[in-house]
Amino acid sequence: MKLSFSTRGWPGMGWEEMMDTAVEMGFSGIEVYNLPKFDPMLDRGGPFHKYQTAATVRQLRDKKLQIPCFDTSCDLSDAEDPTAALLSLMEVAVNTRVPYVVACALQDNETLVKQRLEVLLSRAEALGVGILLKTSGIYADTARLRSMMDMFASDFLGALWDVHHPYRDLGESADATIKNLGTYVRHVHLRDSDDDGSYNLIGEGTLPVKDMVRALSSINYDGFISLEWKPEWMEDLTDREIIFPHFVNYMSRFNNPRTRKKSLYYNHD
Repeated sequence: MKLSFSTRGWPGMGWEEMMDTAVEMGFSGIEVYNLPKFDPMLDRGGPFHKYQTAATVRQLRDKKLQIPCFDTSCDLSDAEDPTAALLSLMEVAVNTRVPYVVACALQDNETLVKQRLEVLLSRAEALGVGILLKTSGIYADTARLRSMMDMFASDFLGALWDVHHPYRDLGESADATIKNLGTYVRHVHLRDSDDDGSYNLIGEGTLPVKDMVRALSSINYDGFISLEWKPEWMEDLTDREIIFPHFVNYMSRFNNPRTRKKSLYYNHD
């Protein structure tokens, strides 16, 4: 199981600190959120400036880290067209070897979503970068999301399963989600919550995390599961040095013992 954390909710962290945190706390990846809105990351000298991306790729490789996707709040159903921003981000993704760029659809305007996906997918196929749609907004209904993706039937269009929204917004079980989306699922967002909608540490809420992991196993999912967390969700717990290790430790119980890496220790003999 590959674990990452989203930079959403942690805008004060610099890139070096993000990488050090990932290594120290046992993550395999860093999911970068809304990169176009963080100028220091893209400015000359920043890790995602076109002259710095080769160095960034080397850093990640040396630390055995990956960026599973560039997540965004770009809404394909919004009156303000996010296509240009997503196309620009796809170019950065190519340079940094990031496989996916993420968008959402929060308003019920699938005609607009389809038109914009046609433009994005044409470029995505040329660049070799995938587009992922989140299971939030109108696509918390994953049967509806499957219908949209079936319409395109593109290897470069997939789903980001944000576990919280289908379950909490529509009462959709993990099994139902996987039956609807199957191998369209390329990335997963995970956070725990209680029945009243308040958030909780992973494993301490009532979200059926075990069912989710079992459903992913049924399709031999080998992508990342990413912790998405904002400190304001629990005012009495804002320390990532508690939140991050707790997530890694909890999720480690779902590792298949046969696939765990084993260390060899030399004894006197």
